[in-house]
Amino acid sequence: MPLDKSIKDQIVLAALSAAGPAGDNAEEHEAAVLANVRQITATLLDDTSKFHKAADEIETASKFVGIIYLVKKEESSKRGLVYFEEAKGPVAEFRPRYTFEQVVAAHQAQVEAKAKGQKTPDLPEGIELIRTERTDILDGLNLARQATGLQGHRALIFKVMEPTRDPQKKVRVLRHLKDLGVVDSYKVPRAA
Repeated sequence: MPLDKSIKDQIVLAALSAAGPAGDNAEEHEAAVLANVRQITATLLDDTSKFHKAADEIETASKFVGIIYLVKKEESSKRGLVYFEEAKGPVAEFRPRYTFEQVVAAHQAQVEAKAKGQKTPDLPEGIELIRTERTDILDGLNLARQATGLQGHRALIFKVMEPTRDPQKKVRVLRHLKDLGVVDSYKVPRAA
């Protein structure tokens, strides 16, 4: 894809910004700007880059508003487990149906059943589960931390479906969250 002048100008501006102030060594600064121009351009032109993939995922993700109830780490997969309830009807009027303690109890029941090799019990009506990327990868850890900070908040949730090892099965994966404000009627203990 050829880059027009306006795109090239944006690349140069981004490269200059990333290089920071020129300082005392003009040649060193110019070399840093040139390296940034090349890196940015190569990234823009590589349709297979993880950055293009991330943009594509956000563009095509299912988006909906929900209340983030609870975030816990799944030990077996190292992913964040985000328990939420999708807001049905007018978002401003939607109220949580469960307390923090009820959601923790539902999570604990699932963990205990899984540890015993039993079928995990269904979550209470309306509570849904979505996973983050693995938390041993910084991108996944950052999203899990963001979700944890949004417990008790309404959020715009960006969801994608990813295949598992079983080609017949897909899992819901959280790609992005946008904070839409605290839900006053949902109390999250400070140490949660």
